[in-house]
Amino acid sequence: MGFAKKVLEYQQKKLVEAQNNLKSHLSKKEDLYGKGTEKEIANEEKMIKIWSTNIEKIKKAILKLQEK
Repeated sequence: MGFAKKVLEYQQKKLVEAQNNLKSHLSKKEDLYGKGTEKEIANEEKMIKIWSTNIEKIKKAILKLQEK
């Protein structure tokens, strides 16, 4: 169980980091409205989508580990 517990802790740490990155990009996107270029806003939207997908993948990995 020791290895599985370490992997679970690592995944939980990754989840927190991913959520922080998502919050950062959401905040940047809000700041860009009205004063940023379309390209900058589109880039932030792309990053938001990427981090949202990553968060879902990490959550699924955590659930699999918890089921064991």
